[in-house]
Amino acid sequence: MEVIKILGQANPQEATGVTEILYVVPENKGCVISYLNIVNRGLSDGNISIQIGSAEYLENFPESTWIENNMLVYAQCSSQRLKGATLAAGDIVQITAWTDGMTFVLFGSEFDQNFSYTGDGGGGDYGYGY
Repeated sequence: MEVIKILGQANPQEATGVTEILYVVPENKGCVISYLNIVNRGLSDGNISIQIGSAEYLENFPESTWIENNMLVYAQCSSQRLKGATLAAGDIVQITAWTDGMTFVLFGSEFDQNFSYTGDGGGGDYGYGY
């Protein structure tokens, strides 16, 4: 049985626009994100960005990995994103805070992801074992 737990937390100390890895799905695991909670503890509105993808896509095709880009979070307010997103082993959640005082907490469930191909190779029964 999978339980919802904290998968990652970040509290960027400076509003430099530096991207941080919030969570990497472990090897042989999958993940269902319950939600990413974003809190602006500051006294002024701020902006954040969120990316999800494999290491290859984040490095080579970053424009295709944006979930939110320069999203506004009002002062002393919170927002939730990524509800129900499903990730595979090795996928990465990255965040960028453009304003000081942002907190990120990622909640979700991990599950075993042991796929084995047992098909006949003839295009018929693919026989994926879960």
